[in-house]
Amino acid sequence: MSRVADLFEQLTLPEITRILRRTAVVGLVIATVALVGFSVLGHWMIGAGACIGLALGLLNIRLVTSSVARIGSSGGYKARHRIASNTLLRLGVTTTIVFALVFVARDVGMGALGGIAVFYFVFLGSVMRTLLQGAPV
Repeated sequence: MSRVADLFEQLTLPEITRILRRTAVVGLVIATVALVGFSVLGHWMIGAGACIGLALGLLNIRLVTSSVARIGSSGGYKARHRIASNTLLRLGVTTTIVFALVFVARDVGMGALGGIAVFYFVFLGSVMRTLLQGAPV
């Protein structure tokens, strides 16, 4: 956990804002393409599920950043512990929602599973792009 914190400490607040904005825009484009593409293929429920998964990923990242801003100002071990606990709780809730969708409506759930996975790949790519741009050559 401390390695991840060390990684994000290298980023400034404007860089984090840019990462989140880039991820949100790319996620919105992917959601639109998924919904239209799967609708054309006759599987609109998978496209709707992908939109749900992308929205869940974005919501989770937004809640993490607001939690870090709120709790992180107090500093110390307890703040890191609370941030980690809140993040794990949200990840558990998100996972439960996706698995519930898989069991209730398989097409929507599988689309949501794919959507959330794509969202986190886009987020990771955006973070890596920002870190590599700042790396010395």
